[in-house]
Amino acid sequence: MMWTRHDDHAKNTKWIFGFLLVFLFLSLVFLQFRAAAVIAFIAAIVGLQWLYFTKVGSRLEFKNDKTRKRVLNGSETSWDLVFANKGLPIWGGNLKIWFSDAVQPKSDGLVNYGELVEMDLPLTVGHNETVVLNVPLIAKQRGLARLKKMELSVPHPFGEGNVVLEYKPMILQEQLVYPKLGKNRFHYAPSHQRPGQFNLKHSLFEDPFQPIGTRDYVPSDQFNQIHWKASARMQTYQTRIVERVANESILFVMNVASRYATITNLEERIEEVASYIEHCYREGIPYSLAINIRSAGKTPYLYLASGEGQTQRQKALDVLSLISKNHSTMPFRSMLAHLDIHTELPFTTYFLLEDPTDAMEFASRWSKRTDLKMLNGAKGSESA
Repeated sequence: MMWTRHDDHAKNTKWIFGFLLVFLFLSLVFLQFRAAAVIAFIAAIVGLQWLYFTKVGSRLEFKNDKTRKRVLNGSETSWDLVFANKGLPIWGGNLKIWFSDAVQPKSDGLVNYGELVEMDLPLTVGHNETVVLNVPLIAKQRGLARLKKMELSVPHPFGEGNVVLEYKPMILQEQLVYPKLGKNRFHYAPSHQRPGQFNLKHSLFEDPFQPIGTRDYVPSDQFNQIHWKASARMQTYQTRIVERVANESILFVMNVASRYATITNLEERIEEVASYIEHCYREGIPYSLAINIRSAGKTPYLYLASGEGQTQRQKALDVLSLISKNHSTMPFRSMLAHLDIHTELPFTTYFLLEDPTDAMEFASRWSKRTDLKMLNGAKGSESA
């Protein structure tokens, strides 16, 4: 059963219908035909009402497709609720939904219960009809919004009373609100001593797959650097010029633990990291992310492997959006110890933490393997 039926009014209607049948029988016994006609008319209405209550909504289907919409903070989105009715028509129904307050309706009249928003929607759907309810929303704060519960109240068209249908399965629609993307100060410098993909004039490394031109051959050039087609065209040896590249990968190590809970400025810290990720995305810089939130799997904390581009940006913002103050954290030093053993450090590593003493045990060791920087506080003040 997709819908759980709460039909207390139908039970009362059933008792009333039974009493009317008894009175109808007595009226016929004592030959009171006018009274019998009136009672029969009332019994017919009550009987139809009871039949309607027992059958309405039994073949109402909700299209529960799994969807997750990703929106920026302050953007507009919507719930799209699709109902297909193959049973008795529903007139003047009232659909009540509850969802997380990361998104809120654009219309007035909503009711908040803690972190849940309650909203009423009119619903009328005929026999063999499909209707789509589009609920416009505004993304108000970072987080994941789910439809927690849905109830449909159906009034009877011939009299008082209603039946309440509660949708039983878990609703699979979600709204993922990304954190605000600010413009925090962020400095980086690619490595001249490590090969990579960043174009840099004074690097020691070249990318043979990025030719940019030719020049006249000099005796110090290697034989495999000669561009033979250009040499034949110019009737003199020409040397291929290629881009010089450097390494510029970054690791963001984020501490969100404050003893046994999350830090008080969690939102500011997440928005700060989101701004750095947006900067890396726009500049084409590969980056990875480690956060001391406990996670199931091979890695006991939230870890996003190095990458770049739109896919990496979406993965990183998804991770930041799903972080909650109710999540269990792990000690920052435990995460650093695991990273120290299992991760190859990139050229640049940023520690984002409140107290630098939490990382001093590993700072001196890591500074020999990576360009280590510390960002203290949500304002992003930088220290080497």
